[in-house]
Amino acid sequence: GQQSYTVTGRETGYNFAQTAADRGWLVTNPALNRQHSITHNQTFNSRATLEPIKDLTIDLSLNRTMTENTNDFFRYNDLSQQFESQSRFRTSTLSYSTISIGSAFEKLSAGYESANFKQMRETTKQVSELLGASNANSVGSSGGYRDGYGISQQEVVIGAFLASYTNGKLNNRSINPFNSMPLPNWTVNYNGLAKFEKMKKLTKNFVVRHAYSSTVTLGQVQSNLAATFDGNGSSTARDLNTNFIAANNVQSVTISERFSPLIGFDATWNIKKQGLITKFEIKKDRSSTLSLNNNQVTEVLGNEIVVGAGYKFPKVRMPFKIGKNKPENPLNIRFDFTFRDNLTVIRKIVESTEQATAGQKVISIKSSIDYNIGANLMVQFYYDQVITNPKIATSYPTGNMSTGIRFRFNLGGL
Repeated sequence: GQQSYTVTGRETGYNFAQTAADRGWLVTNPALNRQHSITHNQTFNSRATLEPIKDLTIDLSLNRTMTENTNDFFRYNDLSQQFESQSRFRTSTLSYSTISIGSAFEKLSAGYESANFKQMRETTKQVSELLGASNANSVGSSGGYRDGYGISQQEVVIGAFLASYTNGKLNNRSINPFNSMPLPNWTVNYNGLAKFEKMKKLTKNFVVRHAYSSTVTLGQVQSNLAATFDGNGSSTARDLNTNFIAANNVQSVTISERFSPLIGFDATWNIKKQGLITKFEIKKDRSSTLSLNNNQVTEVLGNEIVVGAGYKFPKVRMPFKIGKNKPENPLNIRFDFTFRDNLTVIRKIVESTEQATAGQKVISIKSSIDYNIGANLMVQFYYDQVITNPKIATSYPTGNMSTGIRFRFNLGGL
């Protein structure tokens, strides 16, 4: 049957409530208090796998998800003698994959100042010009900003944030997240090194990995009941700062970016006819959240290095006897080292201030030795330690260590 939206997400103009009223399916009661609700979900996922050369695989993925809920009271009005929509309210969420790698590798100054944030403040004037040019109700300009589109206007701030932190082109489509197209994220794996003649003697397996993902998420988007528009669909209502009131009230916009890993490899080395398993990864992540309630950007930055190794001795004889024989079973050794550097910075748009509010350097060591005493009994010696050094004066260094011996008895083999 007919729907209110097409497959591509465009509104068709079809109104089931009005159709029901025209056909006499609704009672002419002005006190009717049951809401008329429309839920629209749009999900787009795409995947592709490329193999440009042998043993090199590239997995691409892009996605876009939008959920929209519309509620109103569709009831009879005694004065107009017809059915009408009253107290219409719309809520929605949106997320889509993007590419923000162009702004990912900036170096902060000693005062944690960001070139991306500086660029964002400068871009607000360009976004203001774009929006003002498309609204005939915007007359003149002041301080580089078009009338009704100042530095704190919601659409100006969102457009400058997306353009600066994704390092994308500035146009009417890119500054509006609801019109933005999803862009691909990727995972790259190459396992051909172990097939070279010189590497065959050294390794059984050697895989180089790289993965990148970035997502834009809009949370708590609500229709703005104070917004009004002229016949051309341009905003007319203004707030206390004389800025035009946007159609939707957006609480926050978040760009979550992750290199997991930026570069990494897993290798199994030939040592005494056994496999020494090693792991190395450099990771990087960033979460930039624009809060429209107080016009500030909160950035959480993270860098991480992971080093791991494991080796299995096929037969290790214990110096003591259990029963009449000395145990001679496999022994596994595992060691993992992680160094992570976290930083949280709050950047205020209107005040143009930047301040670090949290951050720490964390060193984590995990090691274990496993030995199978018998078919059902395993003993493990472990040593774990975590050292935390904060970056701000309100916190203090901490250290935690745990070590001991565990015995594990498997009842399944009895």
